[in-house]
Amino acid sequence: MTGEIKSLFRGRLEFKTDHMGTLLIDWEDIQRIASDTGQSVELTNGQRFYGPLEKPDTSDMMVVSTEKGPVGLSVTDVTNMYPVKATWWERVDVSFKVGFNWDKSSDVGKYNLGVDAVYRHPDFISRAGASAEFTTQSSRSTTTRASANLSHLVFNEQRRFRTYFGNFDHNEALGLQLRTLLGLGYGWIPVRTNRTWFSTMVGLAVNRERPVDGREASNLEGVIGATYEYFKYPTPKKSLTSDLVVYPSLSESGRVRAEFNTNFDIEIVNDFFWDLEFYTSYDSEPVTDDAESIDYGINSSVAYKF
Repeated sequence: MTGEIKSLFRGRLEFKTDHMGTLLIDWEDIQRIASDTGQSVELTNGQRFYGPLEKPDTSDMMVVSTEKGPVGLSVTDVTNMYPVKATWWERVDVSFKVGFNWDKSSDVGKYNLGVDAVYRHPDFISRAGASAEFTTQSSRSTTTRASANLSHLVFNEQRRFRTYFGNFDHNEALGLQLRTLLGLGYGWIPVRTNRTWFSTMVGLAVNRERPVDGREASNLEGVIGATYEYFKYPTPKKSLTSDLVVYPSLSESGRVRAEFNTNFDIEIVNDFFWDLEFYTSYDSEPVTDDAESIDYGINSSVAYKF
């Protein structure tokens, strides 16, 4: 089969053929692969090689023609691959989701929507996202929960990375009108395969909090985080992502905040997914006296990814 390699990501090779359009092939089914186009190849141990792919002599192997000479690699050790001259759009993944839940007995309605974009480069990953949730009840005023986030993760050697991030949060249940946070961290990726990703990080962050009632205040916090991802792309596509971030305050003794999110996606048909999200937000000392210390919930929505 001849054509153009578009990408290898999460165990799925995107391959544009000369006559059959673009195919998505399970990487485990690849026995031999060659390319005259320069490729950026990343291994499970974090190593990267750049160059065209020579035709290997044996199956389950690939050969990268680097500037220092050919390098033989096991297909099972390769996690990501992109053409060196891939366009900006070819490196971007975008998803939109919208959901609605209503309970007749309690007359409670919940609406949620979100958008996420990820730009993947051999040397870094940049993300941007925003989400909002509105809860309505006939006997109460509408409550809202919204967030927006930006992050930039730069890969280092030996599966280490640097990360820079910013968050904007609004949560009426916790008495928070707006929290603006900027931080940086250093982390490690002990597990990165075609099926899983697990990373940990530590860092520092500064934030500015505006409560629903009260004065604004600035804080310095530590950051301790972990991320786990599992993905499987043979039909139907499935993915599970869990994030836990703990913020022990360095400027307010005894205060600890935490954010936990889990998302499960399964493809319904042609890039449309059913998405199930569980979230928890915790603050040992809420910024508003009569606010709750914990907010949690479950959202179900339909997502479109491209």
